Amino acid sequence: MTRAPVRVARGALSGLFFVAYGLFALPFALLLPIPIWPKKGVRAVLRACFRLFVFLARLTRLFRVECAAEDLAALKALHGSIVVMNHVSLIDVVILIAHLGDSAGIAKAAAKRNPFLGAVVRTVFIPNDSGAEKAIEDSKRLLAEGLNIIIFPEGTRIPPDAAEHRLNRGSARLALASGAPLVACHIEYDPPVLGKTQAWWDVGDREIVVRLSCRGTIAADMENNYRNAVALTEKIREKIL
Repeated sequence: MTRAPVRVARGALSGLFFVAYGLFALPFALLLPIPIWPKKGVRAVLRACFRLFVFLARLTRLFRVECAAEDLAALKALHGSIVVMNHVSLIDVVILIAHLGDSAGIAKAAAKRNPFLGAVVRTVFIPNDSGAEKAIEDSKRLLAEGLNIIIFPEGTRIPPDAAEHRLNRGSARLALASGAPLVACHIEYDPPVLGKTQAWWDVGDREIVVRLSCRGTIAADMENNYRNAVALTEKIREKIL
């Protein structure tokens, strides 16, 4: 096969993944509002689906995730931790949740209005539309229950070669307020895929390699104040970028 047909075939495969995801998400979203479903069970189902997504992507050679054995063990062992990571692709959260235990995350308020994912976000994630203090209190409660809280300090997808990476202080504030372990991760894609301005069909002409790494714990045993939140955010920047 020449490169052009390969790119077309891989674009069609990417589209098939999105269609399959939508076909799953819509009935899932319709069922979630029914109060009989325990949130822990919903999170377990979602995590299993994300793991299936990653497995099928590797099986079809759409992409594969490379993660060192010691990093994979460290991620699986996390419990009641704040996990911070850079944000470059639409599927970052899918890949990260697939490699963690019971987890939730901070989500944009706009995600609640998504017809496919709105119910998932409201059930599994912590929307930030009620203000930072409410998000911190909700996160502290889940951390105390043993969940990992995922935060992308950049707030939105940023190209790796961007001139500036502005980080929100929310993860630092949560670490200082909760005393929970703060764990840094890094993700990169070769070639880049599903970035901020990339089309969903632009997946290159070869298998995408996703490199996921755990970069250790960041000390957050400081007084909870503005100055320390700023300093801790800089430490997070050094680890995740």
